Amino acid sequence: MNALRVWSKPDEVRMWLLCLPPSGGDARLFKDWAGRLPAGMGVAALELPGRGGRLGEPWAASVEDAVAEFADAAAPLLERPVMLYGHSMGAVLALELAHELRARHGVEPLALVAAASEPPERRVVETASDACDEDLVRWLRALGGTPGELLASQEYLAALLPVLRADLGLLERRVPRALPPLDCPVHVYFGERDPMVDGPAAQRGWAAHTTRRQPPRSFPGGHFFVQESTGPVLAALAEDADAAVGGRLLRTR
Repeated sequence: MNALRVWSKPDEVRMWLLCLPPSGGDARLFKDWAGRLPAGMGVAALELPGRGGRLGEPWAASVEDAVAEFADAAAPLLERPVMLYGHSMGAVLALELAHELRARHGVEPLALVAAASEPPERRVVETASDACDEDLVRWLRALGGTPGELLASQEYLAALLPVLRADLGLLERRVPRALPPLDCPVHVYFGERDPMVDGPAAQRGWAAHTTRRQPPRSFPGGHFFVQESTGPVLAALAEDADAAVGGRLLRTR
């Protein structure tokens, strides 16, 4: 099944925001953004197999396989400018995807937003794919963003934990690559109370992946700061997208 989910009407889109979710997440996390961003800024998302609209498909075997599939799935969007947004694990995949788009299609994104993520070479594994259920739940509680009643639901955990383990395993198997920096800007977004990400340090690390450094943006909230700061995050995305296209985008709804 196709990895791409399109949440905006393509004939109204002047540029795409292509989103990659955090570990355990799927493309539906970004569906509501389509109605809240400026007119002309379309929203689409990519999702790994085994969740969302790809429930029942085998897990991705490697980051390389996942990113190759993503690059092919995203090809129809490349007729218009594309900006990538990746949250946590999604930021690592977004970086790999940017390089894959350049290698496979000769196109770089307008910009890449790395949210709630240290750069790949600095990421510290707080938990592992072979951790017991109790440790995974404790880790999720520490991250915040998941209601306590859901983390107390065995039915919910039975659906979530296998997906989370698959995603953690995917990152553990990732093979680092020495690649030249991207020519597009990389924007670092981080939550002020994120226990996993030191924003200024993350920005310095991500700066090595681009020839066009940008100051980091901080938002109230933790690792999933978008939940607490949706409006400010979307405003920042619109502003950074507008800058990427030379001030030709913004037209509020």
